[in-house]
Amino acid sequence: MPVITTPFGVLETLPDIEFFPDGTVQSCIAARACTLSTPLGSLVPQFNASTLRKRQLPAVSFHPNGMIRNLPLEEQIMVPTPLGILPAEQVTFYDTGAVKRVFPLNGTLSGYWTQEDEAAMAVPLILDTPIGSVEIKPVCVYFGPEGNLRSLTLWPGSVLCVPTPLGSIRVRSGVAFFDSGVLRSVEPAQPVAVSTPLGELLAFDQDAVGICGDQNSLRFCENGALHGLTTAAHAFDVELENGRRKNLSPPLRPHPCDGERMEAGPITLEFSPGMVSFMFADSSRLSVKTQGVTSSRFFLPLQALSPMCSMGAGKW
Repeated sequence: MPVITTPFGVLETLPDIEFFPDGTVQSCIAARACTLSTPLGSLVPQFNASTLRKRQLPAVSFHPNGMIRNLPLEEQIMVPTPLGILPAEQVTFYDTGAVKRVFPLNGTLSGYWTQEDEAAMAVPLILDTPIGSVEIKPVCVYFGPEGNLRSLTLWPGSVLCVPTPLGSIRVRSGVAFFDSGVLRSVEPAQPVAVSTPLGELLAFDQDAVGICGDQNSLRFCENGALHGLTTAAHAFDVELENGRRKNLSPPLRPHPCDGERMEAGPITLEFSPGMVSFMFADSSRLSVKTQGVTSSRFFLPLQALSPMCSMGAGKW
């Protein structure tokens, strides 16, 4: 087996090693137990893939300067972080050596090991966050280079009550923060009425998949003002620069539970002083003056109505 020397120790690896153009190691897979001395202490990269949870061997990767980038661990171990000691099965680092992300669990989902199986192994953690002390089961805890908390990713099905500039909101999927600690975005667990320059809109993204809590559909500026939201409950009549008017409605698409029926897809709005931008999937961004926009509730055409599906959003 190839043996490579890193600034953190010696690794005996499988043959498939990737290199940067200058010849330094970019990624490799550990072939046996090798202890690395990392900024978080002595850690053993994953080298075994013989269980239902771990049927694959993820690679250890490095930054161009030699610092570890991604480190999957053989076993869950408690590691020191800016939020205290946390359990980890995978950690990532900045090129400075500062911890970037901590994943308490890192099982491989398959037909033999489901999301529910993995979630059942998650244990509640009490974390001191910018929104106060919270008890959650995080998929991932994300830190900034200076150690500030940037986001929490929640397990599907988990809900957290978060204080926001709009009041307390039940949140799923994720919560994100500015480096200052101010709330940046949340993913509402159900439609939330939001006061906007276009009037009251229902904010909710049925397409939120919950893989990462960094980017969420209800977004705020650092001063607490509304920055943007996602909705499928409204249509908009907008005045274009040439004076013509255009109707923007949620795009219709086949329902995931019944391809013969249709459902409304999301529209993402972003606000700036006197302006609003509309973004659709596979469409270019359209920015217009807010004074030229009229909003209305959007309802599916009768022939497109479909029963609620359990996938994705939950109940309206």
